[in-house]
Amino acid sequence: MKPIFAHPLRAALAAFGFLLAAASPAAATTIDKVVSPGGIEAWLVEDHTVPVITLSFAMAGGSAQDPDDKLGLASLLSDMLTEGAGPYDAAGLKAVLADRSIQLGFGSSQDYFTGRLKTLSTERDAAFELLRLTLAEPRLDSADLDRIKAGRLADLNFQENDPGTIADDRWSAAAFPGHPYGRPTIGTKATVAPIGPDDLRGAQRRLIARDGLRLAVVGDIDAATLGPALDRIFGDLPATSTLRDVPEIQAVAAGQTAAAMPVSQAVIQLGYAAPRRDDPAYFPSIVMNHILGGSTFTSRLYTAVREQRGLAYSVDSNLIQLRRSGVLVITAGTQAARAGESLKVIRDEIARLAKDGPTAQEVAEAKSYLIGSYPLGFASFDALASYVLQLQLAGRGRDFIERYPGLIEAVTADQVKAAAAKILEVKDPTAIVVGGPAG
Repeated sequence: MKPIFAHPLRAALAAFGFLLAAASPAAATTIDKVVSPGGIEAWLVEDHTVPVITLSFAMAGGSAQDPDDKLGLASLLSDMLTEGAGPYDAAGLKAVLADRSIQLGFGSSQDYFTGRLKTLSTERDAAFELLRLTLAEPRLDSADLDRIKAGRLADLNFQENDPGTIADDRWSAAAFPGHPYGRPTIGTKATVAPIGPDDLRGAQRRLIARDGLRLAVVGDIDAATLGPALDRIFGDLPATSTLRDVPEIQAVAAGQTAAAMPVSQAVIQLGYAAPRRDDPAYFPSIVMNHILGGSTFTSRLYTAVREQRGLAYSVDSNLIQLRRSGVLVITAGTQAARAGESLKVIRDEIARLAKDGPTAQEVAEAKSYLIGSYPLGFASFDALASYVLQLQLAGRGRDFIERYPGLIEAVTADQVKAAAAKILEVKDPTAIVVGGPAG
């Protein structure tokens, strides 16, 4: 599976790897609200330095909406939307996209169905029409679905023996028992195999609608042009989606389990419930995470596990926000024979930070890094569009880019210590070791 913390989600909904070889739009961070004549809203960063437009969007939905016997449905739908639409079969659609240098792709996470379009401004109208066709008139032909499913089933076969995937799967299932977040987002062989075109069409009708739509547009387009275009692209979609309720959930502390595998490298994953974005401890927890394992070369986990003892080739921690939960997840890759030792060192560092808190110097250095590196997160049109979309999904205001440095600077050492204690003082957090000794 590409589970709850599949690697693309660590980039916080940056589901597509489209790269833009263009000047940095670092100075173009004024976000304007554009409302179409039909009432569709988008956030726009207008920048005419290069003739490129990037449009990113998300709709509420995703794999949390998959029926239990059709896990992977939303993910397959996202793959199938570019396999033919309107008058174009799969080959024809790919050809016209390539001929016009248009990049178009879709994805799904636990909570959202997502898409991104990137086009030269000279191909703007054609690109917008192709986006409209893929959303409103996808072909979803049986032969194309069979081909896509064959690739998916091959991936699932591989992942059955991949320690990282197994660790993700088992951690998610243990931390979120009985909840959609505990299920594999790309499905299983048993649930993917029976999915047919009618299932995809049903998911399309339920998920792809205007009511949960959030849009970010960056680049060579103005508000007067964008407004009517939004109606042309999205106006044919149903007004409302049909979604089941996904309840709030806090990751449970389910203790440690292990899965023995005949591999030389083991994967460790453990995690904790973490503050949500509206919690006063959220910004202190960002600083705390950086100190614990968020920094590539200076974090406590890196220093203790890799630099001082050479136990792991990778170790980090990530704060992840889902729509209905927040978690702190720590992962490490280590020699299978030393997995137990590695996990003990990780637990010791976590306990030390929970008990004593950080030093004043650690807090100051973490804040300096977080503030200084912040603009790098949106240093291209694609990255900026993704970030502006994330702001909408997080319920942030359009001025958040300007406010963020002050929010981090205001965090105190005492607040970080309290956040560490709140998150990390858990008796028996959910931990999975795959590839190490059982027990």
